[in-house]
Amino acid sequence: MRIAILSTNKVISASELIVATLRTDLVPVPVSVEFAVKHTKELEQQLVSGAELLVTDIPHSFEIVYANPVKSQTIKEDGRIGGISCIAVLKGCKKLLDSASNATVLDQTSFNAAYRACGASNIRLGEDIPLPEFICLKGRLPTERLALYLQQEAAVICFKDLKISVLKLDAIFKQDPILKLDPSEVQWIDSKVLEKHQKSSYVAVDTDGTIIGDDTTTQGQSVIQKAGLDARQLKNLEKVLIPRGIVHRPLNFELNGGDLIEIDKKNYVILTAAHHVETGAIGGNVGTETKLWLASL
Repeated sequence: MRIAILSTNKVISASELIVATLRTDLVPVPVSVEFAVKHTKELEQQLVSGAELLVTDIPHSFEIVYANPVKSQTIKEDGRIGGISCIAVLKGCKKLLDSASNATVLDQTSFNAAYRACGASNIRLGEDIPLPEFICLKGRLPTERLALYLQQEAAVICFKDLKISVLKLDAIFKQDPILKLDPSEVQWIDSKVLEKHQKSSYVAVDTDGTIIGDDTTTQGQSVIQKAGLDARQLKNLEKVLIPRGIVHRPLNFELNGGDLIEIDKKNYVILTAAHHVETGAIGGNVGTETKLWLASL
């Protein structure tokens, strides 16, 4: 995995990099990279909060949101080997991870407008959908509020075609699969209890006192009341992605959260794609892999 520090054009070498994981998810901040390097004075000065990075072939810079020098338990030349542990997200997304400094109230808007109003001012969404309203009060976490409204619209944020995009869940499952796998390649998650806990029914009370929504459930599922939502939004809340399995593949940066995989003529969406590299720079394992978490609607 290639990681370069933008300010100095320094490429972190394989002898300096210890471990790295590039992750794409279906969450409000859909791309992140976590990595650790061997400690040097040069890297400690350059790998600081706010520093910009270039990662693999992604044509957008990343911004470090966490940098922490640590001491490992590995002894070399009579001393403990030091390291620097870092987490970075796409540049512009950092403010979405902090409590809002101002209230944001939007009406008849879009997720792109909400994203930018919460602090990601240089982000332009590749695909977008309308949003009836968006409210994030001062002190609230923007990512939490974005996730709430995404759920009400039965949508997710993903990293598609090298851009942050908002897609309806129904639209995701209308895509063509990027890969076909044999069922034997999947570590299946088969738990009816887990499924019941992840799916609920939602109801609201209309102004005339009538109940909106479907309060019927199977045994073990909950019924949750949501104030101020219409029938469309309540129905959207019941569209959820249920984890179904985990796949380990050779390193492949082309597989990302939001892509479809076909298994035994059924499509599954990638919830999370983690591209992992271990160099063995301080001993230990050496290898690469892509780990996928799959879900169905």
